Amino acid sequence: MKYLLDTCVLLWALSDNKDKIGPYIDILTNEHNYVAVSVVSYWEIAIKKSLGKLESPSNLISVVEETGFSWINLDIKHIQELEKLPPIHSDPFDRLLVAQAKSDGFTLLTPDQHILRYFKTGESPNAL
Repeated sequence: MKYLLDTCVLLWALSDNKDKIGPYIDILTNEHNYVAVSVVSYWEIAIKKSLGKLESPSNLISVVEETGFSWINLDIKHIQELEKLPPIHSDPFDRLLVAQAKSDGFTLLTPDQHILRYFKTGESPNAL
């Protein structure tokens, strides 16, 4: 299976926050799963970090790679998918993650109820 991590799920996984990462632990530790992190999350983290709104490892790129997660880039096809999304959620980073998941066939791992509404229609890919 292919999974894309929401930014908060990524940060919980990197900080080993077992309380919050619990629902996703089996997915993240299954070596047969392809788990990806979007550069969109890196962008979001960099902005929030520069504003003093969160802390993250200074070597985030290598820390993510050491976990076995893979990076995916933002592509024009993701922007085209973004244009099709209904205005359910206003956060541009979350909307880009939804567009990437839908475009590339990922299941998006997120606890965000606004994001989950994009997947309530029963279409694939799903979100957890």
